[in-house]
Amino acid sequence: MNRPSPTTTSLADLRTQRHAQWLLALRLSLQDLVESNLERPDQIYLFGSRARGDWDGLSDTDLLVVAANQHLAETWADQVLDSGLAEDVIALDREAWAQLPQSNSVVWRNAAKVAIPLLAERP
Repeated sequence: MNRPSPTTTSLADLRTQRHAQWLLALRLSLQDLVESNLERPDQIYLFGSRARGDWDGLSDTDLLVVAANQHLAETWADQVLDSGLAEDVIALDREAWAQLPQSNSVVWRNAAKVAIPLLAERP
């Protein structure tokens, strides 16, 4: 029987724990940013290697900002970039987000598939 070594298991556990801590910090920071404004986006999603779980030390933070219209989404994308919370932020209106799972691009279909919502539901 092939059993993982204790070192392998503990490294995997440590990686999982660190990612959970990082994700919680990102969620809280984004929530603070959003709550300081009256017109919030619909949602901010994490996608890419951080969402898939195959990130490494060189991975950046990829976010999708979805809002009622493109202008508002772009305004929020700029705010998130200016805050330093992510290196890549893509702005989408609701219609573009809804169409993403049916995109001709496998990259965008996968982004929609693995996207992790980061904002708490609206009260």
